[in-house]
Amino acid sequence: MGKRSVREPGTDGERIEGREAADLVAVLAHLGEDFARLREELAEAGLAFRRSREPALVDAAARLALCEERVGDASAQLERLARALGEAAAGGRRRRQDVGFSIIRAQEEERRRLARDIHDGPAQLLANVVFRIEVSQKLLTVDPERAYAEMEQLKTLVRQSLQDVRKIIFDLRPMALDDLGFLPALRGYLGTFGERSGLACDLVVQGRERRLPAPAEVALFRIAQEALNNVWKHADASRVRVSLRFAPDAVELAVSDDGVGFDLEEALARGNGFGLVSMRERAGLVGGELAVETSPGRGTTVRASFPAGPSEGGGTP
Repeated sequence: MGKRSVREPGTDGERIEGREAADLVAVLAHLGEDFARLREELAEAGLAFRRSREPALVDAAARLALCEERVGDASAQLERLARALGEAAAGGRRRRQDVGFSIIRAQEEERRRLARDIHDGPAQLLANVVFRIEVSQKLLTVDPERAYAEMEQLKTLVRQSLQDVRKIIFDLRPMALDDLGFLPALRGYLGTFGERSGLACDLVVQGRERRLPAPAEVALFRIAQEALNNVWKHADASRVRVSLRFAPDAVELAVSDDGVGFDLEEALARGNGFGLVSMRERAGLVGGELAVETSPGRGTTVRASFPAGPSEGGGTP
């Protein structure tokens, strides 16, 4: 019978859930007890054979002693395997808990950012609109021309507030992502991102475009969004290139910039990974992988790869 390795949860091996691991540990414990009893029985039988002083039985006792030794080795291996399974199950629970905490932190950070954007944008503009309306009401009776000018300014303020609200809605969930798919949503986002950031943005698409499962499309879009915002905020770059490759068995995204780059290990050690941990978790939750290539003075490339599963053709529930 061939060897079968037990891999940690989260690798490309079989995933062993907590309950399954506990059941396996219990089975191994029972087997260990059976082996211990068998070893005792073999030792007693060997002792009885040696005492008989019959040559054939003495030879059998020697063979029994060898069997006893092998059973002991097997019992020790079972104990080690049971211990390793218990530790792996505990480690898997800790990792899942850490991922859950990281997701919660990311969600709370996103809520804080949106609250800040709403407070600094539409909320203040609307407060200003209310004040200007009150001024216009008072001017209507004493200076209609000035009241009309105030109302014209009010229209400008309302239009600006509407643009801010639409931007916030887009950041929350671009409608094109559900209706048209990842690539059209990415094209639309790159257009507005280039205008806001002043960066030259290139989009390169290889392979035949196709829809992905909805969770994968959302994860890819959010990874691209996070990577582009990192370029704008931290890279001091002048150009960013987004590449998307539709391969037969995978879909690959790369976001590259010509910025200052950074020391990846040092940034992660300081807890200042520019959202890299969040992006890795987003990729991992839908079966993808994420890698970062960077060094000081050489720019940064974020690569995400997702297996090409069956298309769902629609939005995320």
